[in-house]
Amino acid sequence: MKDKLIKYFQQDIALAVISGLKKGADCEFSKVTVRPFTAGDTVKYQFEYTVKAQVKHKNVSSDDLADEIALLMENYFTQCMVYGKENDFHINCFNGKVKAKTMPPSKKVSIKAHNKKKEYILNEGEDIDFLIYLGVMTKEGKVVKAKYNKFRQINKYLELLKTSLDILPTDRPLKIVDFGCGKAYLTFALYYYVVKILGRQADITGLDLKEDVIDYCNKVAKDLNYTSLEFQKGDIKDYDRTQDVDMVIMLHACDNATDEGIVQSLRFNAKIIIAVPCCQHEFFKQIGNENLQPMLQFGILKERFSALATDSLRAQILKALGFDVSVMEFIDTEHTPKNIAIRAIRNGGFNSKEYASYAAFRDYLNLTPYIERRLREENILK
Repeated sequence: MKDKLIKYFQQDIALAVISGLKKGADCEFSKVTVRPFTAGDTVKYQFEYTVKAQVKHKNVSSDDLADEIALLMENYFTQCMVYGKENDFHINCFNGKVKAKTMPPSKKVSIKAHNKKKEYILNEGEDIDFLIYLGVMTKEGKVVKAKYNKFRQINKYLELLKTSLDILPTDRPLKIVDFGCGKAYLTFALYYYVVKILGRQADITGLDLKEDVIDYCNKVAKDLNYTSLEFQKGDIKDYDRTQDVDMVIMLHACDNATDEGIVQSLRFNAKIIIAVPCCQHEFFKQIGNENLQPMLQFGILKERFSALATDSLRAQILKALGFDVSVMEFIDTEHTPKNIAIRAIRNGGFNSKEYASYAAFRDYLNLTPYIERRLREENILK
């Protein structure tokens, strides 16, 4: 296998992404990303192994690069995307046969000193078209100082998506919906990552209520030739489509708009739901328990606890409906301090034990959650 692959690595490499697990492969990691770095005067390569929601690393020398990739392709994976100084290659390996499509180089080779600077998915110095168009980067690939927080937010968002995308089908275009996309910095980032970095096909739709925003975003998508990205004007509750959706994203959808987004996601049989809720007002007037009065008597503490209770019940009801759920920190935006992200990945059917935990917590706080009522109205929760 090495003899068939080595010619594709006889150039400076900016990035290699190894993916597409073989059927029956006995492998704990789902994807491997390879990047160069310098250690002193020596160029080495860091292999980043994606293991569920974690990553593991291994460093190899330039001499061992082809050997290591050949081992992975021979035993575990079917495809490798190589971004080089002279050419890009999309390599497919089946039954010991290697086929490769040659393309013009699309990334600048930038070898960074190891542990000197944080490595992002999108890095300064790269020619990233949507960041340049939206004014986050200059034409030379330098991040505009006033936009650095936005640059960090975009990368944090992509890190959140990175391991989730590995579970989605690879034999057809992905279908992704972004509810409440706003000016769509993150929607464009999603398209760039999925289509241009991962080399996947995807139909992505951004939804928002503001017609002028939708018109602007569609113009940007057209100018960038993002052909399978579209934006539509509409309300989350009224949005409908005939096909199932692989992933639904809702960032900073206010109050019950997050709940509506979750309900719609379940109607669409979404495999992944990612929500960063905002402005959780629903439970503030409902919440009550005499044992909690030392806290609830103070408005600011009651408000914060109500918000946490809202997201706790959202996460728990998703667990009851058969999802693996993670709750994590999401970087602050310049518009809101809300920074809790809920990531739910479908992994089964209804779980009565998890629902019992949900109901016990709901009743302890004397709550009537909007999301539960809507799920029953849609016959998602019996």
